[in-house]
Amino acid sequence: IDDLKNLAEYDTVYLGFPIWWNQAPRLINTFLEKYDLSGKTVIPFATSGSSSISNAESELRKAYPDVNWQKGKLLNGATEEDIKNWTKK
Repeated sequence: IDDLKNLAEYDTVYLGFPIWWNQAPRLINTFLEKYDLSGKTVIPFATSGSSSISNAESELRKAYPDVNWQKGKLLNGATEEDIKNWTKK
């Protein structure tokens, strides 16, 4: 993971990943352990062949309780327009 020198400048972070076996991949945990997102608003989004994002969200919330987790979204088949509308909310 490259250093994110300006992460402190952001209050909100969108965190995207593929769902693997109903969970976020371990790389996401590595990222969250390297970069302190405590107090930041983090909005997860994911893609998956068959799982919802709910278990991955739940596990991330438990593992990193100091993060201000917002409801995530599964973006399977989302168009560019869908994503723009979602991020405007």
